[in-house]
Amino acid sequence: MPLNSWIKTIHTAKSVLGLSDEEYRVILAGAAGVNSAKELYSWEQYSAVMTAFAKIGFKPKPGIVNDKRNPAWISYRQEYYIRGLWELASRQKDEKSLRAMCKRITGVDDIRFCPKYAATKLILALRQIAQKEGYDPD
Repeated sequence: MPLNSWIKTIHTAKSVLGLSDEEYRVILAGAAGVNSAKELYSWEQYSAVMTAFAKIGFKPKPGIVNDKRNPAWISYRQEYYIRGLWELASRQKDEKSLRAMCKRITGVDDIRFCPKYAATKLILALRQIAQKEGYDPD
């Protein structure tokens, strides 16, 4: 699901629950470690926020919380694998560096929206980096 849909769903939950800005930000910080829904960058963070909303009574309409991505983009498993390789092999383990590498190899600056065919290039490049650093990516 694109980030804009996440934000829309989170804002819907906030209004349905009648949360103040302060209460809303406390939930975001506690569940995902962010101050704004725009700062979410992973499915795990989004899911944690939605779980927190569910615990205080939010019941989404069918179809609002869709955990599926666009079929043309990489899967959650591919993203997880890429992030794991990145943490293993990179010198700078920050999101900005990962995005720069993703942009350089795939032409897309956000890993979540990387096409499946381009994800293979990124995975192979990260596996080579891991091997050069002396890690066995298998």
